[in-house]
Formats: sequence, C-alpha cells, structure tokens
Amino acid sequence: MVSREKRRLSLLLYSITAFVALAILLRIFWVAIITGNPAGEYSDPQVSTRIVRGTITDTNGRLLAMETPYYACALLLRQVPDLQATAQTLGPILSVDPQTIVQEASRNSLYFLVKRRLDESEHGQVSALIQEKKLPGVILEKRYGRLFPQHFHAAQVVGFTNTENRGIEGLELAYEQLLSPYPEVGTSISYGNTIALTLDLDLQYLLDTQAVAIDREHYPDSIVGIIMGADTGAILAATTFPWYDPNRYQDSEPEQRQNRVVTSMYEPGSVFKIFSLAAELAAGQADFDQPFHCDGSYTFTMPNGSETTINCVSPHGTITPETMLKYSCNGAVAHWALQTDDVLFRKTITDLGFGSVWKTGMPGTIGGLVSRVETWSGRTKATMSFGQELGVTALQLATAATAIANQGTLLHPYIVESVVDHAGTTLITGEPTVANTQVFDARVADTILSGMVEATRPGGTATRTAVEGVLVAAKTGTAQIADPTTGAYGANTFLASTLAIVPADNPKYIIYIGVANPTGATIWGSNIAAPAIGSIIADMVRQGKLVSDSMERIILPVGAPLPE
Repeated sequence: MVSREKRRLSLLLYSITAFVALAILLRIFWVAIITGNPAGEYSDPQVSTRIVRGTITDTNGRLLAMETPYYACALLLRQVPDLQATAQTLGPILSVDPQTIVQEASRNSLYFLVKRRLDESEHGQVSALIQEKKLPGVILEKRYGRLFPQHFHAAQVVGFTNTENRGIEGLELAYEQLLSPYPEVGTSISYGNTIALTLDLDLQYLLDTQAVAIDREHYPDSIVGIIMGADTGAILAATTFPWYDPNRYQDSEPEQRQNRVVTSMYEPGSVFKIFSLAAELAAGQADFDQPFHCDGSYTFTMPNGSETTINCVSPHGTITPETMLKYSCNGAVAHWALQTDDVLFRKTITDLGFGSVWKTGMPGTIGGLVSRVETWSGRTKATMSFGQELGVTALQLATAATAIANQGTLLHPYIVESVVDHAGTTLITGEPTVANTQVFDARVADTILSGMVEATRPGGTATRTAVEGVLVAAKTGTAQIADPTTGAYGANTFLASTLAIVPADNPKYIIYIGVANPTGATIWGSNIAAPAIGSIIADMVRQGKLVSDSMERIILPVGAPLPE
C-alpha cells in the first residue's frame, strides 16, 4: 500500500516537473523562432503584470529616482552560428572580454545574458548590427529599471535598487511597499506611489559643493553635513562624503554607501557645549553670578580625592555663559557642570534626543550613547560638558539645535513631505511635529543663541561663519577621535566641526558639518568646517533663500560678488 502511494506521488511530481519544463521550452521557442522582430528587441517576459516603480522627488518636484526603460543584450545560443566570432564583435562594443563571453556562454545550452544594462551608445551599435543581420542569435531585451538623475547628490539618503528593481538601501529600501506595491489581481500594469522628500536640491548642491572643497584642501577620511529647517525639523539637505553613484552602485564600496548622517556615532567635541550649557542653565544650580576665571586650565577634586585637570587652548580670563561659547572655554563649562545635579544634567541631554533613535524612515539610524548616571566616573560629567564620553550623530546634533532655535521647543526631524498615488490622492503628508514641548525655557535658548552670535564676532572661534547682513549664531568644535578598539584618543585623529543657526534673530536654518581626520596645516573646526558654512550662508543669500530680520532682502545675480 505504501509503495503504491509512493509511486502515485512520484508520478505526480514527475508530471508537474515535465509540464513546467515544457512551458519554459515553448516560451523560448516562441521568442527564438516564432516572433519575427527584425531589430532583435524583446520585452521582458518575466512578469505578466508590470509594476511601474514610483518616483522620488525633492521638495520642488525635481527627480531623484525614476523608472526608466533599458536594454539587456543576450544570446539565443541555438541561433548563434559562430560563438567565437559573435563574442569578438560584441566584446569591444559592450566592454566585455570576448573570451569571458565564450567561456560563460559555453556553460549554457539555450540562453546567455551577455550584459544586463546597455548605455545608449552600446544599444545603438548592437541594434544596428542586428538590423544588418550581422549578429544572428543576438537579441536586445527591453527591461525596466531605476535611473538616478542626480547621481551622487543625496545618494546615501535615496539609496538604490537591485537588478530586480527592488530597493536595497536608503529610502528605496525603507519605502519599498509604497514605491512598488503588490499589483491588484487582473491588472496588466501597476503604478507605484510618488514620494516627495523635504530635500531641496538647491541646498543639497551648496552642501555638496563645500564637501568637495573641504576634501580637496584637507583630505579627510569622511565628511558629514546636514541642513535642517530650524522652524520645521525638515531635513533640507544631507551629505556623506566620499560619495557613490547609485546608477553604478556595483563600483562602490559599502563604506561609501553608508548614510553617515544617521549611522555614524562619534564624540562631538566643543559643538556640544551649547547643549551642556543649556542643561546647566535649565537646572539653575550653578553659580553664574560668580564669574568664572580661566587661567588656561581648571583643576577639580573628584569624589575619590584625586585631582583632575582640564586644559583650555589659552587663558580666557573672566568668563560668563555667553563668553564661554564665544571663546569655547572648557574649564568654565566643566565647572558649571560639576555644580549641576547629575540626574538633571543628563535629563536635559536626553530630552534633547541624545541617546534615542529618531524615526525618520532612513535605514540604519542609531541612537548614539548617553551612559547611565550610575556608571559615571568622577570626571564623566565634566568631560561630557565639552563633548567627550558620549556618542552622537549629525542628525541628533541638528535636531537638538531646534530647541535652541525655538525657545526650548524640540521638533521632530522628518524627510518625507508627501506620498501621492497614481490617481493624485495624497496618502501621507509630512509636517512639523513637536517632539518635546519645553526642554528648557526661552531665557535659556536666548542665552545660548546670544553666546553663539558672540562666537561669530571678532575674537570668537566662529568668525569665519560670519556673513555681512545676516545675524549668524555658530559654535565650532575640534574633538579627538577615540580608537574603537582601545578606547584611547589618537594623537592625529580629530573631528573638525561647526554648527550654525541662521538667521539668529529669526531662525530658519540649522547647518552642521563634521570632518573626520583632516590632514594638512590645520585640524580646527574654526578653520575647516566654519568657512564652509560661511560659504553656504553667503550662497543662500545669493539665492534669496535667506533673509535676516536685521537686513533688507538681498537677491543678487548668480555669480555676482557679495557686498564687502
């Protein structure tokens, strides 16, 4: 009985296998013999319902990713009379080694894909030879794939698709179901949704231009940059350098494809002083009425009785909260931190979003690291106050700055402006959202902004961010980078950074640039990131995107010099 059942099952499986094989052979026969296409061009036979993947645009409707037809070149091997001769003809045209074509095609009996995606020139040359009947057995298959018109601009944010037109990285991966929804039964074509991002390519170009300039002058390992709407939380531009071209992602390394704005954690250095000072002011426990005197170093006694010394670049004299930011005094900010309760200090830091993951839809986003109070050493709070012993991302720094720009109200970052279906119906709308109503009061925010403005004036560390006619608030930083294995700070590894809020009298933009391991004559954020941000601000004025309450609107022709 069992044997009979086994025979029946075997017969059934054999019948199914034979049917599938016959169907495949008939399809190949149809393509190879019956269909008479003089140009040898065929549509992709792999799917019965074609899914038109939705487009991705910037906030102004400019294309970042789109569906496009392309051609693949293949061989119907039974119709190729001379494989060696065919390979010798195709190889130079398609930039494929002829011997490789012969060797790999010889492993197949019916069909061989020579090149998956031809450019316009390759397609034209092969098509002409097919029409002249000089390449029997060679066909051009029409397929559909992704085109990224902006190439490397915002590449790590947008991501890319694989050869099956499926999202692999970036927003292409995160929004796969919206861009390429499962087709409805009975439809011959299915359209994906259009996703409009908050990115503004005008600002993206400005940020990317400065990344290139920094790379050419300082040869860093990597650069991250972000521009955020100060009053919205919208991500307007984001860059990670080195770049890659998603149209040729196979030529890139995994490190190039990382969106370091959200995936790379590092100690922020002195840029973080604006947030630690906010925590100290909000707690109200430090004695700000007693001015701090900086003689170039600050020594304090830890709970275990040992002494620790914190150094400044130079003596700063009498320091107030505003001048602490102007001169970037380590001793003063550490002194006030030690006068502030551990729990209250950490609470403000975490209320600003540090240590938490911002859910923007960008894959790989991390939350950074803010250690628990019970794990702190006697010097943790002091060193944390000037940006050591914690890990942050560029996205977190820019987002936290929205609280300073909005009188203590923290905004949630977002990058998707809208999702619209093929019929024009809006499915999703992104809009400014409050993440924390009052991290600290308006007086704290005003004090921080005032100190950041002072930093851009003569004697301050951020003078190179200053642009005439615009009230700029900025903070620079130069942090040592710890070895990920040993935890020790390297002698020649630094992060040069600057964060700016503009215009300070009516904040509209937050700009942050971080440069890892610059080489050459300088390693300071004030000399590397600050002038880059100054150039971006100047170009924003040229474009009419930036108007300060303290200035009349300035719109200059492209290429015109700024007023001296």
